[in-house]
Amino acid sequence: MFIPLSNATCNNILFTYAKIRRMKDKSKQASGERLLEAARVLKGAVGPSDVARLLGVSPQKITNWLSRGVSKEGMLDAQRLIGCSAVWLQTGEGEMIDASRLHVSGKQDESISEQTQRVIDKLLPAGSGNLVTWEKPEDLEPDADRVWIDRYDYRYSAGNGLIQWEVRQKKALPFDIGFFKALGVRPQDCKLAQVHGRSMEPYLFNRDMMMICTAKTRVKDGLIYAVTFEDEPLVKQIFKEPEGALRLHSYNPEYPDKIILASQLEGLHIAGEVIYRSGSGLAGGN
Repeated sequence: MFIPLSNATCNNILFTYAKIRRMKDKSKQASGERLLEAARVLKGAVGPSDVARLLGVSPQKITNWLSRGVSKEGMLDAQRLIGCSAVWLQTGEGEMIDASRLHVSGKQDESISEQTQRVIDKLLPAGSGNLVTWEKPEDLEPDADRVWIDRYDYRYSAGNGLIQWEVRQKKALPFDIGFFKALGVRPQDCKLAQVHGRSMEPYLFNRDMMMICTAKTRVKDGLIYAVTFEDEPLVKQIFKEPEGALRLHSYNPEYPDKIILASQLEGLHIAGEVIYRSGSGLAGGN
């Protein structure tokens, strides 16, 4: 016998179904964020373009995965080429690292700490390349390849229409000149700034340090930039939209994207591309 459902019951069923669909969609999108996180942690990748190079795919495919979820083929490729677990990419459960890579095939299992120590011993032989503590530049031995980069705050000046950089701390941080050569940038074009806010987590955490190349102000689709919009400093992934508009994307789904219409671009000022970042992430008490 057919029993008709009340309107309230039907609405409740539809609401529940829609909620489940939204949860699944968010889970798919989260797989893209987890892919970026794994590539950052395991391979030092900076942004979607680096991930695309690691996987041998186009940056547009990475962009698609960020909005629609990583394909099964993409997850398997990431497990093979990056070393992250395909199951973790899909569900967020378990360990990030592919378990098969934690042990050497054909040998007795060893603890992860033993393997880690062997890697450290190989990369950092005794008395070579180890951590050096210092309070001021004079504490370090002279090095012709060392470059010091100051830390700044940046803001937009309505007076002259330019980005104004203000030294935030007098203590600069040292980098090797080879670091800049590898990135294809000049040290004099680079500035360090602290991240404020949580809109770009898990790519950038609150109080992380980011390096901004002020020579890279021409927007390339899918890259991350430090900008000001309507006098507010922001760090966003930027996508090009139809009719000359730009979309400012936050990695954290709690922060909605901002669409900047072509008619509003006068209020958007590009400080530079984010080319490097460092920080303790979740471990830093953020």
